[in-house]
Amino acid sequence: MSLSPAPSIEQVKLLLRSHLLTDAAVSALVGAQVHGAHLQTPDAVNALYPLVVFELITGRTGPTSTYQAIRVDVYAYSRDSSGLAARVYDACAAALQHQLLRRDGISVAGYCVEAERPDDGWNELTRAYYVRGQWTMRVSYRSGQ
Repeated sequence: MSLSPAPSIEQVKLLLRSHLLTDAAVSALVGAQVHGAHLQTPDAVNALYPLVVFELITGRTGPTSTYQAIRVDVYAYSRDSSGLAARVYDACAAALQHQLLRRDGISVAGYCVEAERPDDGWNELTRAYYVRGQWTMRVSYRSGQ
């Protein structure tokens, strides 16, 4: 029996970004501003806001590498108000909570659950309000991929 490697991090990021971009409520608030990592200076200063950033923090996999459990931090940023950052986060939460993430052309599929309710604050580097929640995502390669 041949064992597969753990699901590709690149494919996991593509899956999350694609899923959030195709959600009508998220895209109405942020357009295409969904990023798979924090922006670096000076990009963070000049970026279009509001925006969403998700970061894959850590993951676990079993001996067969069939499934992977990943912690994902989801950040919503707004320069206008903390209320807008909260609305963006809530739209992301509705798009992700207990949802099957599966997209044609992406070799992995996943399932998301919010693991820790969000905190909020001000990010001096970006000069923007943020709301950040922690998520657990269970991921595997799609059948037949």
